[in-house]
Amino acid sequence: MDTTKRLVELGRADLKGRFDPVLDLVRDPFRPDRHQPHASLWYAGASIESGDVSTAERIIEQVLTMQELRGSDSHYGNFRWHYEDEVVIDLNACQFVMEAMLRLRQERLGNELRDRVFASIRLALSEAERLDVHWTYTNIYLLDVHNRILAGQLLRDDDVRRAGEQRLQEWATRTKAVGAPHEFNSPTYAAVDLNCLADIANRAEDAETRELAMEMEHLVWRHTALHWHAPTLQLAGPHSRAYRRDVVGASGFLKVVLYKLLGDERLLAPSPYYEGPDAEGHLIVAGIDYHCPPDAEAMFREPAARDVRETVVLAPRVETVTHITPEFALGTMSRPYGVGDPPEPWPMDNACIAYWRRDGDAPGVLYTRYRVNGGPIGKASSESLPRWMDIWEEGVFRTAQVGSKAIVAYGFMPRGQRSAESLRLDIRLLGLSPGVADDGDAIVLADGEVYVGIVPLKPDNLGHSPHVTMWRDGEETVVSIVNYEGPAKVFWEYRSLSGPFWKENVRNGFALWIASRYEFSSASDFRSALESVGISDETRDTGRVIKFGDVTLEYDLRQMWP
Repeated sequence: MDTTKRLVELGRADLKGRFDPVLDLVRDPFRPDRHQPHASLWYAGASIESGDVSTAERIIEQVLTMQELRGSDSHYGNFRWHYEDEVVIDLNACQFVMEAMLRLRQERLGNELRDRVFASIRLALSEAERLDVHWTYTNIYLLDVHNRILAGQLLRDDDVRRAGEQRLQEWATRTKAVGAPHEFNSPTYAAVDLNCLADIANRAEDAETRELAMEMEHLVWRHTALHWHAPTLQLAGPHSRAYRRDVVGASGFLKVVLYKLLGDERLLAPSPYYEGPDAEGHLIVAGIDYHCPPDAEAMFREPAARDVRETVVLAPRVETVTHITPEFALGTMSRPYGVGDPPEPWPMDNACIAYWRRDGDAPGVLYTRYRVNGGPIGKASSESLPRWMDIWEEGVFRTAQVGSKAIVAYGFMPRGQRSAESLRLDIRLLGLSPGVADDGDAIVLADGEVYVGIVPLKPDNLGHSPHVTMWRDGEETVVSIVNYEGPAKVFWEYRSLSGPFWKENVRNGFALWIASRYEFSSASDFRSALESVGISDETRDTGRVIKFGDVTLEYDLRQMWP
């Protein structure tokens, strides 16, 4: 099978279906009343390849009108994310538009338009220089590296090219010191990293730059392959950043890259749970030749059981654990993900996430979110929102994991003067309805090839609501461990990490055990084993100490430090 040809066909068909011939721009797949510059440029590139240069030039003309050209604007040279926007909103637009411009067949454009494209790239580069994105923002940093190197070559500007090469060397040094990209194990952004590094390795004029890019591409391939769960075709957790559609098994960007490598049609299949994503990334992937090392490719193809323990961030230290078996994969991360210096918390991480095999192509999924004002318990909070809408992490977590057992503890971020009417931890599950549930202190669920055992820890009750409740939210079964549900109020004692009433963060959390159904004769037997493990949750002078079998988690309740 020619995977490149198939990706081109799918990507072109998707963009053609979203193309608006009135505006000569491509619609946003999730907001069809709005039009995107980068998606439009990818369609322009596809139009050039098919011989329709006139359509491509009309598209490019429209995209150029979306660049901010008012010299007084703080983001002069950037692009509006949507044609309908009045100002620059997404600062990364300049990088995504430049990436698409640099992949256009410039020689097929008219001379005047080509000169305007070059001038547009120069302006976008000046904006990128002012933004000077921090190296921890991995995918955008590498896009910046990629665009500087290739734009420098295209424009014959050695200063721009050398700046890109220097940034690549600095990023490689920092990343090799850790062993993983700062934006680690992301089902979306690993693909962006691979695209940038592979394209540099293929197209850079400097031999040392090509060699370094390929070395770092190999590092990202191996890091990603370590977490790949071949039986469910999912990137096992934990994830530094993941959109909901990636979390629940849709054909995300990484899967498109892996489809080109492996040729498995299941990687392009839609998720039965949620929509998305669009297919413009198919064209990006189709145009890149990758260099996956054989040892990494073997891990993508073979469902080898393994435990992976990594330090992925040195300061503040973040450790990850991934347990992979033929039946399931469970992953946790020790503390929240952040970007910058000092790190700004980014609420897209998956602190605890599991995938397991079940009948059909869709995996079972378990993931967690702390919710603030997430709607009344038992009532779907996302009824009026698109089914793919992300649920942001609104808590602070600490975890510990040994094999298939884990402890996951949560508090919440200081609220200031903002009121809250609901504070809870959601354990969200897809692909199952409760089998055996809420009998005693443990919740046991049977699905596919696994038993899932959840032991809620007694939460701090800030109101009069039940501690634990199980309910359905659309496609998801939700176990909610509740800190508060009631009238909206400002919690004075949790306004900050200090103040006259501050003592310590709230307690919330659970113990988790996922086991293969082949290990136990029935759910009842698994329940008995779960209840015999033993669990304790104590507060000592040093903080909170939770023990679950051979797993121990200890952290400071004032600062949430492990």
